[in-house]
Amino acid sequence: MIVSDTTPISNFLHLGRIAVLGELFGTLHIPPAVKQEIDEGFTRDRDWLNCLELRTVVVSRPRSRLLVQRFKRNLHAGEAEAICLALERKARLCLLDDRDARTQAELNGVPLVGTLGILIEAKHAGLLGSVRQAMDFLRDHRRFWVDDATYRRVLVLADER
Repeated sequence: MIVSDTTPISNFLHLGRIAVLGELFGTLHIPPAVKQEIDEGFTRDRDWLNCLELRTVVVSRPRSRLLVQRFKRNLHAGEAEAICLALERKARLCLLDDRDARTQAELNGVPLVGTLGILIEAKHAGLLGSVRQAMDFLRDHRRFWVDDATYRRVLVLADER
């Protein structure tokens, strides 16, 4: 099972490459708070609606309200629910970008990858032509913050020196 928070899905929707997530990971499970957050920004987006209709993205509710509340002390609702769902279902991977959410996931033994790691994986799988173009678009148009050292490191890992 693969669980996702809002930002990785949103980033790939903005890139027009949401299908890449399905190609790499199969079905993504998202908690209700993540669906709500994505719905707010992509209400009429055909790609998003297709994901839901074709069930490449499935809404799954975390069981423990107490655990969700514990994570919500330091995280947004979508992040808290995603980590909780990943823990409860022993997810193979959780897609997360937010630094605090990633820290909490790591402290709780949740395997994770973020947008940059997904871009690298997509490039190596032949699903994406240019990680540089994708990162530049996200940095310039989506306020996706990547420091220069990380930017260069990602390009090296993507064989785009």
